[in-house]
Amino acid sequence: MTRLEIKDMFRVDNQEIPDNVVTDAQLNNWLQIGDKEVCAATRCIVDQDGTTIETAEDDEYYDLTAYIEKFYDIDAYPASGITYNAKRIEEKTMAELDAESPSWRSRSSGTPRAYYRRGKWIYLDRPIDSNAYDIKVYSVLISDDFDDDDKLPFNQLPWLEPFHNAMVLYIQKRAKEKVGKPGEGQKAKQEFSEYIAWMAKEIGGGKYTATRYIKSGAYA
Repeated sequence: MTRLEIKDMFRVDNQEIPDNVVTDAQLNNWLQIGDKEVCAATRCIVDQDGTTIETAEDDEYYDLTAYIEKFYDIDAYPASGITYNAKRIEEKTMAELDAESPSWRSRSSGTPRAYYRRGKWIYLDRPIDSNAYDIKVYSVLISDDFDDDDKLPFNQLPWLEPFHNAMVLYIQKRAKEKVGKPGEGQKAKQEFSEYIAWMAKEIGGGKYTATRYIKSGAYA
């Protein structure tokens, strides 16, 4: 559905909320916000090819937003989402690194085996040595602006068409809340939440099923 078709469907389904109560301009604003919220919640916009970051000797950390336009999160499932020299490196917490090696912060340069993340930054578990190889990051992205009546939601990706009703439910939730009907607003919020949970599960597909990893030449 285009943005216009989404608004038309909302009007048909919610005739008790006329356009003098919730205007088209208000719906447009909500749809702009809702598109980004739905895409973030379902992680449906991804950098499928990954972004390559050239590294240099002694590099230890990177601001991912400096390399990846519209970066939202690392696409870390089912693997780590980051490779170095085409080999997966693990995501860990600082606590895990401390438990493994309390002196890891003073390590000499070498090949990174793990990273931890703070916001838009990733930090390697050791500085990169002189034989620097590329890092590749697979990311979840912020969606493009949903700002025209002829546009489809979710970056206009055809394979996401089955989920366009999420946008109708989103503006219905916002409208019910605005007109001050607590019971109906809560029901609309619940319906939207359940739809998003289903959408995320469907989009996840094989990403969240049992996955085999190769380790030392055998399945692990």
